[in-house]
Amino acid sequence: MNVARKQLNTIKIFHAKLLDTLKRLQNDLANNYNQDIERLKFEQESLKAQVEAELAKLKKQKIQTGNDIEIEVKSYIDNVKKEDTSTVKTIENDKCSDNIDVKKNNQTFKTEKKQKKNNPAVPAKTSITTPVDFGRLDLRVAKILSASKHPNADALYVETIDVGEEKPRNVVSGLVKFVPLEAMSNRMVVLLCNLKPSKIRGVLSEAMVMCASSPENVEILEPPPGSVPGDYINVDGYTRSPDKVLKVFEEIAQDLKTDENFQATYKGIPWTVADKGAVLAKSLKNIKIK
Repeated sequence: MNVARKQLNTIKIFHAKLLDTLKRLQNDLANNYNQDIERLKFEQESLKAQVEAELAKLKKQKIQTGNDIEIEVKSYIDNVKKEDTSTVKTIENDKCSDNIDVKKNNQTFKTEKKQKKNNPAVPAKTSITTPVDFGRLDLRVAKILSASKHPNADALYVETIDVGEEKPRNVVSGLVKFVPLEAMSNRMVVLLCNLKPSKIRGVLSEAMVMCASSPENVEILEPPPGSVPGDYINVDGYTRSPDKVLKVFEEIAQDLKTDENFQATYKGIPWTVADKGAVLAKSLKNIKIK
């Protein structure tokens, strides 16, 4: 009697695994119907085979189980068949229902797409155009830490410049004819920081020192006293929103110049550092800035 009950419990454990597998597959069915159904059939057949093997052991041992065990075994087997049939049918119904929903959604999408294509009243997508103005320049106060002659060009300097970042930038400038080497180091400047880095005669340049410039003379622009590396250069009326890589500098530069008071301006409005003052040229007025 005890052996029979033990084997019946083993059969129940196998069936519980089968039901757990069926429920898990039912929950995951939306991901891949065909693979789940095939896996379900395989696992169902495997577990049923184990149940039948256990029942066969009971029969071969010819154990006197008594009417209560025989009835319990027969009732359990009937329930197994009903649950298996019900679960598989539920999964197949879910598959059909989901397939119908997918087809309906696809048809709705195609209909809406066709209506938009044939309906001239549907507005086209519009792109936002950023104004080409001073706000797109990433101008900052910087400090030249050191400078030296370019190894491959007599008219160029190579500077190491602190712009308030984690590490200094390397900058190449054509200032040899206008600024002596001893006047290059340890001075404050204004740096245009969002130009695309490029090699100039084999040396990488990561920014541009801003200067008042004429064919006869060039002067490095000077930030107001108290400025520190990393301070932003602003112009009233223009929101600072610099491009990651600036491609419109030449267009903006047409409106960059010094005024009668030697101030650097954009369309006549001075460049300033907040609460510190205006950016100036030493002696050049009404001169282009570049």
